[in-house]
Amino acid sequence: MLRHANIYKTLETPTTSFIKGITINFTQSEIKNINKYFPDGLIALDLETSGLSPLVDEIIEIAAIKVVGNKIETFESLVKPKNPIPEFTTKIHGITDDMVKDSPSIEEVLPKFLEFSGNTPLVAHNAKFDIGFIVFAMHQQKIELHKAKVFCSCKLSRKYVKGSENHKLSSLCKHFEIPLENHHRALDDTIACLRVFAKTLDEVKSNRQLKEGEILNIRDFTRANMAEAPEIIQQLQKKIANQEVIDIKYKGGSYKGKFRPIKPVALLPMPAGDVLYAHCLLTDIYKSFAIKKIQDLRDHVDKDSK
Repeated sequence: MLRHANIYKTLETPTTSFIKGITINFTQSEIKNINKYFPDGLIALDLETSGLSPLVDEIIEIAAIKVVGNKIETFESLVKPKNPIPEFTTKIHGITDDMVKDSPSIEEVLPKFLEFSGNTPLVAHNAKFDIGFIVFAMHQQKIELHKAKVFCSCKLSRKYVKGSENHKLSSLCKHFEIPLENHHRALDDTIACLRVFAKTLDEVKSNRQLKEGEILNIRDFTRANMAEAPEIIQQLQKKIANQEVIDIKYKGGSYKGKFRPIKPVALLPMPAGDVLYAHCLLTDIYKSFAIKKIQDLRDHVDKDSK
């Protein structure tokens, strides 16, 4: 589960290590960027899950890479979920029930991962999703929250990376000419995330600019904000699974008290309370809607079809 690899300094050639048959290939400039802004270490993290919502879905694979100076450590494990893995998610990551049947449970894996990660800063691509799953699992196991800062490679790239088709991990890898041969498996995506983040740091000129990629601190979450899943969450989960467009009436914003069309993406436990992350079709922007402020929801009504 825990593996080690050493990086040897060279001036012109990439630094390469092999972990479980996977090439971990960093350039010296990437390692230099990480060490410049994270002299005490940085951990890249990626999860594969049985769905998009930490409140109801489960972690089925976890991987992390820790860089401290010129030393690399990796952590990776499949996780046996309590429920069968839905077929539609298997089509994305390729992980089947048979693959995880002999794997340890999240109750075994999570404490080992937290021992590995400690208070070291974390980075993930679309970090809200990964951290939402980690924190929710910590709450379920009554594990005390630590004070690690969390950065999002996607958020920072939106600010500083120009010329990429979009800011998906695969597109950024193409933009930076980073190999991504096994997309949607945790260790491969972790390597890609870390390299994308390190290359994005080329455009960052100060710690103030780096903070534009920081999304939260693990300790920002409190148990008081982690509510039991209400009826509305159960309704939304079905819509998310079916990728349905719906209308919601929201208490706040420019369309306060009016139905607006959205495409739900995920339910996330966040420090200020549970939120629905969704694509607002009126503004063409991805937004977070506080669950407690959703006054009503319905199947989408297409006004143009009337």
